[in-house]
Amino acid sequence: MKRVLFTPGPTEVPSEVLEAMARPLIHHRTDEYRQYFLETTRLMQEHLGTTQPALTLACSGSGAMEAAAVNLLSAGEEAIVVEGGKFGDRWRAICQAYGVTVHTVSVEWGRVATVEEVESALAAHPKAKVIFLTHSETSTGALFPIHDMARAAKKRGVATVVDAITSYGVYDLHFDRSDLDGVVWGSQKGMMIPPGLGFVCFSPRGWELVKESKLPKFYWNLAKARTALEAGDTPFTPAISLVLAARAAMLLLAAEGREKVFLRHQRNADATRQAVRALGLALFAEVPSNTLTAVTVPQGVDSGAVLKTMERRYGVKIAGGQDRLKGKIFRLGHIGYYDEGDISRLVQAFESALLDHGASITPGAGLRAAQESFRKSQASAAARVG
Repeated sequence: MKRVLFTPGPTEVPSEVLEAMARPLIHHRTDEYRQYFLETTRLMQEHLGTTQPALTLACSGSGAMEAAAVNLLSAGEEAIVVEGGKFGDRWRAICQAYGVTVHTVSVEWGRVATVEEVESALAAHPKAKVIFLTHSETSTGALFPIHDMARAAKKRGVATVVDAITSYGVYDLHFDRSDLDGVVWGSQKGMMIPPGLGFVCFSPRGWELVKESKLPKFYWNLAKARTALEAGDTPFTPAISLVLAARAAMLLLAAEGREKVFLRHQRNADATRQAVRALGLALFAEVPSNTLTAVTVPQGVDSGAVLKTMERRYGVKIAGGQDRLKGKIFRLGHIGYYDEGDISRLVQAFESALLDHGASITPGAGLRAAQESFRKSQASAAARVG
């Protein structure tokens, strides 16, 4: 049976990317590698909408988060963290591990913090130097209004750093036209390659903070990484095969076109959400992200049994809830390498597994709703072209 990942990460990997990884290994201190590395960096920057250097680290997305924090702050300084899920809370944990005083804007998981709540925190903590945000909260499926929050922070002279680990490649972050000062992301989601690479990009204001930072750093020294990048290099041995994979993936995204990539994710998300509603199920997130759809587990249904059935009987792997949401939500990922046919398979497997375990839903309702959503989006696109 063909098995397909529909988790919020890692995600499906295109064959072109797998082929790039299977190439004979090349040495990283060569002109050949430098050419590939610089091309990959340029493509990533274009997708982010920036001319600022995008730094590549051999680590997970969490490593990129830590690298950003330790390069911007000093022990005893203050930061604000907006926390509405497991990964917003990770910003808090990272900062506190380095002696940074953290003030949190905490909201119930699934809810989205408002700009007004952020403005209140900024007013209450005038010494805060950085505010850390999560764009698309992977643990809840919620999308936060990062640009409005960054605008509010800029008025107070506070730098904004965003975890875009789930949203890079899904949303247009238009970094250079925004008020963001730092963005981090990872390889295993919208970039469509395996885990193992983390990325950091700072604005000119962010780089000014790097000069002021006194926190200890060796492997995470981004000033050295920036200097090395100018020569097409890295301070330490890179994950060569993953960089080649990133190049292949970014070439695919560039060929498709940025706007078409973002629109495809919007259509896939719309179809999935319409399917969930047609089944009479509840979306968990107050403001759903286009990266994944979080669904409240219906009463009387064993979520663990549904997950196992989807994987073992239908060859579809989705995720359940994490931490306090374990057993309470399903997380259906549609980040990256998915099209209409893939989403139809996801929906069909989801509703079939729910029926297998006694859920009171109408057979086929979800699939029909998803297909109708795609038909409407195609008709709308055709009308615009016409």
